[in-house]
Amino acid sequence: MKSTSQPHQLSHHDKKQGVFTNMAIVAEAKRANCWLYNKLNNNWYTPEEFHEKYANQKDSNINIRTVLENVSIRDPNSGIKAYHKALTDKLNRFENETRELRERGEAFTKKVIDYYQSKSKDKFR
Repeated sequence: MKSTSQPHQLSHHDKKQGVFTNMAIVAEAKRANCWLYNKLNNNWYTPEEFHEKYANQKDSNINIRTVLENVSIRDPNSGIKAYHKALTDKLNRFENETRELRERGEAFTKKVIDYYQSKSKDKFR
């Protein structure tokens, strides 16, 4: 029986060295007045930064293809909106967790106080 956890065999072409030479994605981003977003590492690049980072970079064809498959041309304003949404979501989670912790702590504190108050009343009977 064949194990499903074995890594996929790379083809000879995938293993060969390739070079980022076609920077059509950079030209398209500039034309659209957009930036490039890499969803693998959540990094944003201006077209110039992307070109500087990857132009003529040598790597395996599979790695080059992986980068290109995971880079998209996006309006950087969408990144700003995503940042604000993520920040709001995180602050809401923090506020909820803080409220729950406060409620549990206050309930426990009340329980401790009530316990010892009832014990001290029993002492004086």
